[in-house]
Amino acid sequence: MKDKEIKIIFFGNTEFSNAVLEECNRNFEVQFVVTNPSKKMGRGQKLSKTPVMEFSNKNSIKVVECDDLKDQKFQKKLADANVDLFIVVAYKILPKKMINIPKLGCINLHSSMLPKYRGAAPIQHAILNLDKETGVTTFLIEPKVDTGKIIEQEKVDISNEDNYGTLSKKLSSAGSKLMISSIKKVVDNKTDFIIQNENDVTLAPKIQKKDLKIFWDDDASLIDAKIRAFSPFPGAFSTINSKRIKIFKSEVINSNSNLLPGSIINIEKDFFDIMCSGNSLRIFEVQIEGKRRMKSNQFINGFHKLEKSIFGQ
Repeated sequence: MKDKEIKIIFFGNTEFSNAVLEECNRNFEVQFVVTNPSKKMGRGQKLSKTPVMEFSNKNSIKVVECDDLKDQKFQKKLADANVDLFIVVAYKILPKKMINIPKLGCINLHSSMLPKYRGAAPIQHAILNLDKETGVTTFLIEPKVDTGKIIEQEKVDISNEDNYGTLSKKLSSAGSKLMISSIKKVVDNKTDFIIQNENDVTLAPKIQKKDLKIFWDDDASLIDAKIRAFSPFPGAFSTINSKRIKIFKSEVINSNSNLLPGSIINIEKDFFDIMCSGNSLRIFEVQIEGKRRMKSNQFINGFHKLEKSIFGQ
């Protein structure tokens, strides 16, 4: 089968999905894209579209908005399209009945080296755990989440400077190329699927609000990892003078002090240092509640008596 004869339906919502959608649209026949419905957001109730919908509209790709995957009319629309594959990237869990609709099955892209980090937040957990590498996996979807047979995998390095945003871009780029290769292998029946080893499973559950809180009596490297794991969104947080403050960019500094963890031990023009249980953390970018995100120099200039304040109080 020629590449442009391969018919797919693409399911996705986030910016992470777009690199894969772009490659799929370039190489195959995308019948249409399924994404979440637009929602009214903010004070002005402006209609907000998913990144996948915005990309599809710009590239003249047909979009189907769906909130209920079990809707019979929607499922009939999928069946009537008579496609070879469903391609799923950063989307919802497909109902069992939907998995059987395409001729050759459904392929999912997961941002880890399965069976490591099954779950909703593999990128964040890889950073939180100070991993030096992660990767992307394509697999055939089965009813139980992230358990299907592996088609292909590719490792991706994690640098000390990577945060959730930069690592997501790396993985999305790697995944877009891997997905094209995987689709061709499935269509041509030229792959030996790998069954996931249940003994090697680790989990990456959805991030909860409590996971975002910084504890200054942790080691500086762990706090820095937490800041990077939740930057640029939703932001790891602490408190200062009873106000919540999010921290988006930091660096571990080798220094010691007899002051309590959370104490500010150094203030310069463009940064300030906070004591942790081991070493200290240099802070470059923050957002205090009710204000916009800002560089540390703006925060230092606008926050009086900073040197006498303690984070976490």
